[in-house]
Amino acid sequence: MALGLAATLATSLFVWWPPAAVVSLLLTALVETASGQSGPQFLYLVIIAGLVVYTCPGWFVGIYGAATAALAAFAATTPGALSSTALPALALVLAVSAGIGWALRAAHGRERRFAGDIERLEHARSAAIEAERERIADELHDIIAHDVTLVSMHVRVLERVDDPDLREQSIRAIRSSADQALADIRRMLRIVRDDRFAASSAGEAPASAVSALEDVRTSLERLGASVTVRALIDDTLSAAVEQTLVHLLREGATNIAKHAPEHPSVSIVVESVQDEVRVEISNSIGGPHRATHVPSSGYGLDRLRERVTLLDGQLRANASGGWWTLTARLPAR
Repeated sequence: MALGLAATLATSLFVWWPPAAVVSLLLTALVETASGQSGPQFLYLVIIAGLVVYTCPGWFVGIYGAATAALAAFAATTPGALSSTALPALALVLAVSAGIGWALRAAHGRERRFAGDIERLEHARSAAIEAERERIADELHDIIAHDVTLVSMHVRVLERVDDPDLREQSIRAIRSSADQALADIRRMLRIVRDDRFAASSAGEAPASAVSALEDVRTSLERLGASVTVRALIDDTLSAAVEQTLVHLLREGATNIAKHAPEHPSVSIVVESVQDEVRVEISNSIGGPHRATHVPSSGYGLDRLRERVTLLDGQLRANASGGWWTLTARLPAR
């Protein structure tokens, strides 16, 4: 009676700690066998094989199997412990129970792997969405910060000047910047709405550093700046470095249009020296400032610093000696 109660209590231990339940059942079965009794403890021990296989680590399952086999051999040599027909029946019960436990364990393992795959896919999807959001934000910033800023600047010029030539020049600049902004926005909308267009547009040739440098010079001169350019751009620059150069030039020109005084002196230097590309965009900061009425969020410079850092480059912006200077150093490849 006491051994039966002990076996029942040991089986209930599976809810709390399966290895403790197995050890308890092994001990009760050993006591029962050693005393020459024929009770249910050995039967409990083989029935729980499925639970052991399902809930316990592999090394413990091996210990359980070896201990059960040793106990069965001991019972076979102990008079009155087990009949001659009991061992084959117990072996069959053990095999069936262990098979069920193995099937449940395999199913649980597959479920965990599927759950892990789903989690990884969800993380990848979230990362892709975040990357796409940042890309769209960068594109919008380039459109708004550059083209729309130039439109705003030339509108202010029209408000202040009466010279027909200057007004015509500003009108042409406004028309060009507005057309470019509209074209960029339409392109972005097509990319967002149509995945096929996004895939095909991935093969389009990106803006080159040379063309961006010429656009920046033209835009600043139309605003009345005196621009000096010294450029020595290597044709073998990597695509990532060249696109970062394009962003540097556009962001520098946009900040000059927003914050520089009227008719500033601007110096743009782009040099490829050995394995390094150096960019320096400077503008004078003395004299009366134009009222731009264009808000500045600081987003462009922050994102530019991230781009440069990702390429193992350096970015610095500071004022010194009456000049505001944006300096960047990038690896050529």
